[in-house]
Amino acid sequence: MKISVIIPVGDEEAWAACKASIERSVAAYTGNVEAEILPCFDLEHRGAYVARNEGLAKATGEWITWVDCDDFVEVEWFSTISNALEADSRCDVLVFGINEIRHGTKRRLYSPVEHYEDGASYARWMLGGLGFPHWLWHRVFKRELWKDVVFEGRVKQDYQASIQFLPKVKCVKFIPDCIYCYVRHGHGLSNYVQKMDYDAACKGFLQLIERLPREWQEEARRGMALMLPDVILHDRKVVGANKYLRPYFWQILTMPGMSMRFRLKSLLACLFWWR
Repeated sequence: MKISVIIPVGDEEAWAACKASIERSVAAYTGNVEAEILPCFDLEHRGAYVARNEGLAKATGEWITWVDCDDFVEVEWFSTISNALEADSRCDVLVFGINEIRHGTKRRLYSPVEHYEDGASYARWMLGGLGFPHWLWHRVFKRELWKDVVFEGRVKQDYQASIQFLPKVKCVKFIPDCIYCYVRHGHGLSNYVQKMDYDAACKGFLQLIERLPREWQEEARRGMALMLPDVILHDRKVVGANKYLRPYFWQILTMPGMSMRFRLKSLLACLFWWR
């Protein structure tokens, strides 16, 4: 069995630390699973989608996982995912935990309870915005899920890819191990984006959503709306995407389970959007 590790690289200095962590993790593994490490460079900042498509074209493993060039992995990362996949071949996707590094401090960001979930439930949970963010790098995927998936645009490509492959997923396995380290405010390729990139991305997402099973489409539109407060307030990009998301955007102010902090952030984003 082989796992292809695709790393879109937009900063060589950040990549050096990332590369060292991957190599250290692979070297610590003593089993039979092979690692195929595929750095894909975009130093001209054309967009991470260019590097990601290149990585998919080069990958030869039965499984694919992703690492951002400004993040790093724990020593036990490769052995943990390899052992989990060898022990159980039923799943199409393996989901693991994440540590967050912010200002040099590490904290546990996400650690799921170990369990299985059927693909349809998982897809609707993720598309509806109630699941954890659509980051690709805390998951390992069967290679066939990526057939005909194409990355386009410069932002929110994880979400775009999810819309395309989630209907193919039949079984998902969760493990609690926090083996990936997400570094906030790094040097990722998504830093080189403009307002027009967000506008184009949202329009493209809506077109992809139209291809989903009809019963998933409303949840997927609401999931898009759930992403917008951070896009508008944190990334300082005003998404004038279109009128279609606005009803869903207001819905999230009254969704059960939303924290008061998130409701306030959503309200501020609404005001900022229409100012």
